[in-house]
Amino acid sequence: MMKKILIASVVAGCVVMALIIRNSSDDGAKFNISICKAIEHEALNSVAAGVQDYVRGKLGDRVAFKVDTCQGNAAIASQIISKFVSSKSDVVVAIGTMPAQVAYKHAQKGVIRLVFSSVTNPNNISMSLENANTTGVSNFVPLEPQIALFMKLQPNLKKLGIIYNAGETNSVDIVERLKDVVKEYGIELVEQSIQRALDIPQATEALTAKGVDAVFISNDNMALANIPLIVKLCGKVPVYVSDTDQVKMGCVASLGPNQYDIGVQTGKIIEKVLNGVDINTMKVEYTGSTELYLNAKQAAKVGINIPHDISALAKKIY
Repeated sequence: MMKKILIASVVAGCVVMALIIRNSSDDGAKFNISICKAIEHEALNSVAAGVQDYVRGKLGDRVAFKVDTCQGNAAIASQIISKFVSSKSDVVVAIGTMPAQVAYKHAQKGVIRLVFSSVTNPNNISMSLENANTTGVSNFVPLEPQIALFMKLQPNLKKLGIIYNAGETNSVDIVERLKDVVKEYGIELVEQSIQRALDIPQATEALTAKGVDAVFISNDNMALANIPLIVKLCGKVPVYVSDTDQVKMGCVASLGPNQYDIGVQTGKIIEKVLNGVDINTMKVEYTGSTELYLNAKQAAKVGINIPHDISALAKKIY
C-alpha cells in the first residue's frame, strides 16, 4: 500500500512539474522575426535598427531576430527567404524592393506574413497586395522639394547627373519620375546606369566628363552603398542624396525621410501583427515627413555657400 502511495506521489509530482515547465515556457514564448536587407549601407541599417529597437522595447526577450543581407543579389535573396520560410518565422521583414519581391512570392501563397520597409514604390512588389499577407512602409517622398532645394543651393544648376542600377525597379521608377520633374526647373537630366558596383567609377567619371553641375543619388541601394567612392570621384562636383544618413559621408545635402523612424513605423506594424491583428486588414503606410541634413564642410569644398534661411531649417549640419 505504501509503495502504491509513493508511486502515485511521484507521478503526481511529475505531472505538476511538467505543468510548471510548460507554463513557464508559454510565459517566455518567443516570436521569431527574420529580416532580409537588400544590401549593406547606412540607410537600410538604420531601418533595421529602428525595427529591432521598437519591437524589443515592446516585447523584450519574447522576440528573437535573425538579420541577413542578400548583397543586392536576387539568387541570394531567394536562398535567404527560403531559409526564413523553413524556420517558420512569425514575420518576415524585407528591407528594400528586391527582397520584398522575392518574399512576396511566398506571402501570397500564405506561407509567410511579409512586412516590407523602405520600398520606394509598393506597386513594384505587386499592383495589388490585397489578401496577400503583405503590408509595409514606403520610403517615397516627393521629388519636387528635393530639386527645389538643389536649385536654392546652386541657382545655376543646369545639368543634373544621376547614377542608378538598371536592375533595381525602384531606381528605374525614380528616374522616370525625375525626368518630368526636372523639366519644370529647366534642368537637363544626365543618366548613367550601372549593373554592378564595379561600374561605378566609370559611370561617375562619365558624368563629370559630360559637365554635370551636380550628381543626385536617389534611393538606389547599389549607389548608396558606394557613396564615399562617388563623392571622391566627383571631386568638385556636388553630390546630393535622398537618404539623410549618407550626408555625413560627403554629400552636400539631403531632404529625405528619417530612415530610423521608418524602421520604428515598420516595427509598429509588426507589433500589431504579433498581437493578432490580421495583416490583410492593414494598408500600406508612407513616411509622413522629411528632414533636411547639410554638410557645410563639403559644401565649402565644392564652392557652395549655404544660405542662412536654408541652414536654419536643417535638422543636422556636419
